[in-house]
This record gives sequence, C-alpha cells and structure tokens, in this order.
Amino acid sequence: MAKKQRKPQRQAETTTTTDAKSGLNSLKDMLNADALGALKQLEKDMKTEGERKAKEAAEQKRREQEERERNKSFAELLDDYEKKGGGKFS
Repeated sequence: MAKKQRKPQRQAETTTTTDAKSGLNSLKDMLNADALGALKQLEKDMKTEGERKAKEAAEQKRREQEERERNKSFAELLDDYEKKGGGKFS
C-alpha cells in the first residue's frame, strides 16, 4: 500500500487566508477607530454648539428684560415700587 502524500499547497492557502483575515480585521479596526474618532468629534462639536445657543438665548432674554424695564410706564413703575414695600407709608 502506498502512503498518501500531503499537499503542501493546502498549508500555504490556509496561511494566506489567515493573513488576509487578520489584514481585514486590522483594516476593520482602523476604520472603526476612524469612525469612532469622527463621532467623538461630532459629539464635541454638537455640545459646543448647544452651549453657545444656550448662552445666546440667555443673553437675548436678559436684553429683552432690560428693554421691558426701560419701556415701563410711570404707573407700572409705581405699582412695582409699591409691591416691593418701598412706599412712603409702609
């Protein structure tokens, strides 16, 4: 009986396939790292934009309040003064 000969090509194909898979994994890891970095940057930009908008809204509210105070009539100013208890006879 003759012995069966092993094919050395089979091992080379397996090694090549393994190298290709590990190359794909490293490429996949690099893409994931790039995507993760891009998402983190996007999140940071969105947070900064939200803070800026909140600050602008607070500033706008303050300006509107000052404008209302400047435009009050004498009667409204007198009412406010009396409500605070600053009247002459209180």
